[in-house]
Amino acid sequence: MDVPKAASCIPGIKDVILDGEGRYQASLQARVGPMGINLSGTITVLSQDAASGEAEFLVEANDRRVGGGVKTNMTMKLSTKTPDESELEITADTTFIGRLGELGQPIIRRKARNTLEEFMKNLNKLLAS
Repeated sequence: MDVPKAASCIPGIKDVILDGEGRYQASLQARVGPMGINLSGTITVLSQDAASGEAEFLVEANDRRVGGGVKTNMTMKLSTKTPDESELEITADTTFIGRLGELGQPIIRRKARNTLEEFMKNLNKLLAS
């Protein structure tokens, strides 16, 4: 799995740099409700199985200026539907820490939904090229 290439489809991602086996340093800029955030942290590949199309990640990032952060346990599963069509299922359990956690669930859910929709569009463009 090419983590930097896939991560480039996430809106706001700035850098994804290999930092050892299965570990990447990453940064992301985004606006969540009234707050602009600059998250810096790590993406760790906990497991991946090419045969089953599954991978598990741990994402941990903080914004020192805002005084908050995120911790996400994420799984991705790629399955073939037809010779020309695949499905990507993403499951994420995210904990928001500090001021980010104070924003409230409706704002965070809306941002997560919009980010996933943009990620999907960007990934489709990447795969089409």
